[in-house]
Amino acid sequence: MKKVIVIGAGIGGLSISIFLQKAGFDVHLYEKNDKVGGLCSGYYVNGHYIDHCLHWLMGTNKDSKLYELWNEVGALSNNVPIISLPTLGDFVYENQIVTFDRDLDKCEKEWLSISPVDKRAIKSFFATVRDVSSLMEYALKHPKYKKKKDLISALPNSLKVFKAMKESREDYSKKFKHPALRFALRNAQTGYNNMFFFFDLYGIFIKGNADVPSGGALYMSKRMEEKFLSLGGHLYLNSNVENIITKDNVATGIKIGNKTEYGDIVISCLDPTFTLNHLLDNKYRCVKIEKLNKNIANNPISSAYCLYVTIEGDISNISVPTCLHVKDLKVGSRKIESILIRPYGFDKEYFVKDNKTVVSIFIDQNQDDYHYFKSLSEDDYAKELNRIDKKIIEEIEKYFKNTKGKIEFLTHFSPIELNKHTNTSFGALQGFSFSSKSNFYMLRPTIKGLSNLYICSQWNRSIGGTPTAIESAKSISKEIIKKYL
Repeated sequence: MKKVIVIGAGIGGLSISIFLQKAGFDVHLYEKNDKVGGLCSGYYVNGHYIDHCLHWLMGTNKDSKLYELWNEVGALSNNVPIISLPTLGDFVYENQIVTFDRDLDKCEKEWLSISPVDKRAIKSFFATVRDVSSLMEYALKHPKYKKKKDLISALPNSLKVFKAMKESREDYSKKFKHPALRFALRNAQTGYNNMFFFFDLYGIFIKGNADVPSGGALYMSKRMEEKFLSLGGHLYLNSNVENIITKDNVATGIKIGNKTEYGDIVISCLDPTFTLNHLLDNKYRCVKIEKLNKNIANNPISSAYCLYVTIEGDISNISVPTCLHVKDLKVGSRKIESILIRPYGFDKEYFVKDNKTVVSIFIDQNQDDYHYFKSLSEDDYAKELNRIDKKIIEEIEKYFKNTKGKIEFLTHFSPIELNKHTNTSFGALQGFSFSSKSNFYMLRPTIKGLSNLYICSQWNRSIGGTPTAIESAKSISKEIIKKYL
């Protein structure tokens, strides 16, 4: 029986461990933290549950190929309730609310009532969303299509859709005259991916394939842990891998403190930059990763500043989520224009306690913000976070007056904490962005010069996220099974 060493128990690490253990390998999974999940996890603060990751999960539609994968690794099942939110959120600009509703006809009428002068641009936007929705429906029904022309033929207006791959949300928003519509489109999603990714997300959302599993990230990763252990896998928490040992073009094992573990196959499910620079001591190269890092301005890292609070009482007037326009708020290296407020009252069993609802406030950050926070002294860093928190709470209380005096701080994190937690470059939440100035990339899972080392994570292709992590794990596990069994 071949022994496999897997480094990192995030979604990629858990998934490939399960796939290979099921196939007959002896899998040993090492995680530096005290729980599995990586970025897709959570924890409790003062008895209140903090979801560290899931705003929604792609692959919640039971007819989708992705759902089959989530079911296979134990993340989803018929016993896990799926919560369908009515909208992708309310976007508030100068008291004008713009909504991305699940009902496209209703949403289009609302937009037209907000700005009749933008009729042409509005019609074009919703036509494109419907086109992408048709693509999602086709993909659900034909998960094994083999030819690109089959995919393109599913789109009524493929040229318009694929043109969006080279448009930023900023540029696309300029097609609209109304400032509230512009604001909504600029901030329609977190991160720095291009307009196509939002069309993709919205199309998936209206098909019920981007909903929320009850219990969120922590309980999803726990179910995957239980699945792996039930198959006979070996899990080692609080085990920080310091190096991958190599000899004669072979990865022979790993070093953890004074301990060495040997294996036949080694899989790193971490940020590939960290794997190359630290675990492999810069002895091996990946040209594509080097190019992406060198051109990081066009492939920015999506990180976040996040504040978690509880709000006491009835906060049903705050939509899930609500994006507020703000003025004079500097977070990290830049002045920002929006904060994304997400009350978790839709999942009362986990997120509401003692009449207090957990609420997260999310702000986009990138590699420049990481460097800014990193440059601060320990005291200045703490003061800066407190300043940001105070300003955020003031903005919430100013708009939602019923929250004044009812907001209680739980915790917060910046890109610095994210980097410490998972060793991701600059505290990244996803892989390199697929921006309007970059091309879509895919990484080979192997490193030149090492015959038995594999890279498997959300970084294996543009955008990343949980879908990339599990799909990469499935693909790479098939490659390993074919080679070694």
